[in-house]
Amino acid sequence: MRSHSRAPGFSLRAFTSGIAFALLASTVTTLAPPIAAADPVDVPNVAADPATAARYAATSGEPVQVTSATSENEELFANPDGTMTYRQHVQPVRVRQGGDWVPVDLELERKPDGAIVPKAAPVEMEFSGGGGDKPVGKVVSGEHEVGFSWPTPLPAPVLDGATLTYPAVLPDVDLKVEVGLKGFSQVLVVKTPEAADNPALRRIEFPSHTENVSLHEDQGALAAKNAEGATVFTGDATRMWDSSGQQEGERIAGPGPGDRTATMDVEVTPDAVAVTPDQSFLDDRATTYPVHIDPNYYCTSCGKAHHVVVESPWPDAKNFDVTSGRLNDLKVGKVNGAEMQSPNGAAGTARSYVQMNTQAILGKHIESATLRTKVIHSYSCSPGNASVWLTEWVDANTTWRNQTAWTRKLSEANRANHPAVCPSDGTMDFDVSSAVRDASAGGWGITTFAIVASNENEQDKSWRRLDLNPYLEVRYNSYPNPPTDLGMEGLGPDGSQALPCRVGADRSYVTNHIPRLRARVSDPDGGILDTAFKLFKGPQGAITAEYPEFYASDIPSGQFGEARVPTGLITQDGVYTWRAWAGDRQFHTWSQDCEFEVDSVKPSTPLITSTDYPQDGDHGSVGRTGQFTFKVNGNTGPGGSMDVKEYTWSLNGGEGVVYTEPVTTADGTTAVSVTPTKPGLNILHAYAVDRAGNRSATLAEYRFTVTPPQPPLAEWTFDQSSGTTVPDTGALDRPLTLVGGAEFEKGYADNALKLNGTNASAQSTTAIVNTSKAFSAAAWVRLDRTDGYYTVLSQDGNRVSPFYLQHDPQAQRWRISASKGDHDLPDTVAVNSLAPPEAGAWTHLAITYEPNSRTTKLYVDGKLQGSAQMTFWVASGSFVVGGARWSGERANHFPGAIDHVQLWDRVLGDEDVATSANLAVLRARYALDERTGVTARDEISGSDGVLSGGVAWGGDARTAASSQRKWLSYDNTSTGRATGPRPEQFRTDRSYTASVWVRHSGFDEPSRAGLSTGDDRYSPFLLGYRGESGKWGFLVSGSATVDGGWFALSDNPARQGKWTYLVATYDAVAGRIDLYVDGVKQKTYQDTPDGSGVRSRNSTGSLIIGSATWHGLVSDTWKGDVDDARVYSGVLTTNEIRRLHNATFHS
Repeated sequence: MRSHSRAPGFSLRAFTSGIAFALLASTVTTLAPPIAAADPVDVPNVAADPATAARYAATSGEPVQVTSATSENEELFANPDGTMTYRQHVQPVRVRQGGDWVPVDLELERKPDGAIVPKAAPVEMEFSGGGGDKPVGKVVSGEHEVGFSWPTPLPAPVLDGATLTYPAVLPDVDLKVEVGLKGFSQVLVVKTPEAADNPALRRIEFPSHTENVSLHEDQGALAAKNAEGATVFTGDATRMWDSSGQQEGERIAGPGPGDRTATMDVEVTPDAVAVTPDQSFLDDRATTYPVHIDPNYYCTSCGKAHHVVVESPWPDAKNFDVTSGRLNDLKVGKVNGAEMQSPNGAAGTARSYVQMNTQAILGKHIESATLRTKVIHSYSCSPGNASVWLTEWVDANTTWRNQTAWTRKLSEANRANHPAVCPSDGTMDFDVSSAVRDASAGGWGITTFAIVASNENEQDKSWRRLDLNPYLEVRYNSYPNPPTDLGMEGLGPDGSQALPCRVGADRSYVTNHIPRLRARVSDPDGGILDTAFKLFKGPQGAITAEYPEFYASDIPSGQFGEARVPTGLITQDGVYTWRAWAGDRQFHTWSQDCEFEVDSVKPSTPLITSTDYPQDGDHGSVGRTGQFTFKVNGNTGPGGSMDVKEYTWSLNGGEGVVYTEPVTTADGTTAVSVTPTKPGLNILHAYAVDRAGNRSATLAEYRFTVTPPQPPLAEWTFDQSSGTTVPDTGALDRPLTLVGGAEFEKGYADNALKLNGTNASAQSTTAIVNTSKAFSAAAWVRLDRTDGYYTVLSQDGNRVSPFYLQHDPQAQRWRISASKGDHDLPDTVAVNSLAPPEAGAWTHLAITYEPNSRTTKLYVDGKLQGSAQMTFWVASGSFVVGGARWSGERANHFPGAIDHVQLWDRVLGDEDVATSANLAVLRARYALDERTGVTARDEISGSDGVLSGGVAWGGDARTAASSQRKWLSYDNTSTGRATGPRPEQFRTDRSYTASVWVRHSGFDEPSRAGLSTGDDRYSPFLLGYRGESGKWGFLVSGSATVDGGWFALSDNPARQGKWTYLVATYDAVAGRIDLYVDGVKQKTYQDTPDGSGVRSRNSTGSLIIGSATWHGLVSDTWKGDVDDARVYSGVLTTNEIRRLHNATFHS
């Protein structure tokens, strides 16, 4: 991109009238030159991304570094004029440490564990701190490692910068290691001729260290390859040299000028690298000690750029990425043998190749590219020119003898730098722009250059040594990306609601003549862009007119540019074509073409009819789905066509939900499933909507009346004790037939269906529910084990069931699941319960399906667990209790018992489900009519309660046959109570009802309990008189260990000496407690502070008549009379409570 301010009103295409022509996409056109940047201001000189960097650079007038593009050898800068400068070194110049970049530092240091490492090396390396447990040195690349060891324990090394010395590993022989950028050189320094006579130096074996590589050898060159055969590390074990030259100091890096050299034989095995020094060289009187023996390893797969130096005196040497010894610089030209250090003393020629990774500049507009080198030594102060050539790529096998092909000469340069005679900064730049442009345009990921003497016949005069780390500097501008996310009219910051870019029959439709067009513009370099929109009349291939461009300016890269079609361009309905370009004032790039059709005519008001819910009286039921027909009332599309694509409708004011029904017929007639939500008048509203989004001007209205909620379509209570057929007490009279080992046992209410989990079930002969319409189902279940898929309810298809109400063993949850087709192994959609099932406990399960929204809900014990969108296909097979169909067979047999199955052809509301789950079942009744003895009989279980303390039988002997005239009387000693066994299946953590007739003899005393349940410290509930308020009360304790709870109190004070009928209900679904006095519901009750509802707790204590437990003691002992104590599972309704009051009235 380039910084700019766009001049308004320029067109980039010539107008062509009266002919059809093809519209091109993704073309690039050159624009006007950039406008000067603004005056510098105080802004950061670094930014994380190119877009921010470009903005800072344009503001400050200075280059800004893009930190996210920084690597070990790369940098990227945004320039004030909008261009970018990319720089890549051949060698790494920085290293990432602790999230920051630090300069390369090869100085060695000791780690806490004794190992020795460079402070900041581009490649991971580690060296021995002495001893024999680790290799002398290793180099690491990812999961690959290679290195040398020494056959005997090593002494502690001496560190000196990037060199470490293990002294006297043999008599008068030191082992020295020099660290390089990508590897290390390991040198044996033989100090004297006497040391050279050591037999251990006849053949030296270096044990190898390898991880995930294998070693190979080719003419002394070492290669460590991975499992795929790719070379990861290279090395050389052939070199040895003496100290006969004039160089001062040590020669660890390699031979100096005048030093004599020799070549060693190399043998490589999987476990070791062995070298055989040239014995004649060691014995030669001309050899000057110390003598150096040098194997080394370098990582050739590390880094993005590479280099290789080839020299004619060593025609087969493989020097790819080698930086040690005499190869620690680049060499160019021809020079005498002494300077070259050639083995035979003859003059030689050197050439240097640098191979750059050019991936980062592919597809860019290259303005300039420079290969920047630095001359560190020229033999002459008036040297000949040096040249750079574009070549084919080089690799680890490149030598003087097999150099790569040269493609073309790029440029020449000249710089002298003889530090002692004609010193200079050494900078020598080569123009490589043409090659980098070819790389960018041609997609070359690698570009290779040869640096050579222009005239290699000029001995000495052509000779130069260059710094080992030249770099490629490229100045470029990225072409803007073609605009994306093209759309129309849509809102939302991401354009997700826009009408998409389409052509042909799928083109978008709009309703007005000034639609808004939008396109996301971006540039790889970031910055500020412009976009222009181009509009044509007609579809692709049939253009009849072209309109002037209209613009959106100053758009940050990555954001949307948008503009409305100017008023007056579109004057009539029809098909139009448009496209957009993104531009940076130097280049712009076109998008693909889009089409749209303008349709401003509204459709007619739809007609609504229904045979399920006609307008002639009450029909159907609340929650029962009916079919309604929506029909177009006249065609308003182009040329009188039917162009309505959908109807939007709502019931009873929408109730927060508006549905959409697509049109699937040619005449626009559509069947719509509607589920009434209330009894009496329901009002259905609908609009017709055409392809452009035009909505009918008038809202259609259809009024119909609905009967109140109807009872279950089918209901099976399983209350019989024998037989093979279960009657249906619902509306359909569809009996179930017992299959397999199904039988009857005591259930949740009366008897239940007993199932063995292997082959037992109950099923109808035909389908009962239309699973494509609204339906609901419920059952009481007792699951005896949780180790498998066990289905409660289903209906058979041919191969599978459309729905499964079942236990899921993997999730350990109840679930309702839908099969996505009647075939084996279908995909499923499921809703799981919030908690795992309680094995052995009776649980109420319910499901509902509403087809308009395709919403399926799962309820457990009356509480909604979750919902999901499902679609149930129509199954015509048997309705099954206790099993399902899977792969064409009966499966998922239920182990346990199932009771009171209900099936509706309508959607139950939350309150309906709660009513079903709160089914009231009498669990204990103590009529208290015995008149003698110390026990009272529970009429439900037949068990006896025991009287103790100050309690006796009371009543009126003249009416001994009347239950209402017999009761228990408690004296003033506060010791009387009657305790009975815990009623079976009575749980106070689930919905329950408790009732008792009481007559209190005095209110100037503490609270008194007419009925309660026991516990170790606090009764879960107490029903009776509350002394603190002087009212009748129902207390639910909140904790088994802490005092406190919730109250429901009578509206008026309690009356002394008068029989009063108290009924308490706990609705676990609603989390609510209520108190009834003499059949009348009271208004005063407590809720939790956060409104989450009361939560009663369960206990295993006895049923207690006439007292309770509090603080672990007998408390709240009754004074007066108590009669007819009852407890129920579930919640009695207000009408049921009123009837009980009247039936058991005490006067």
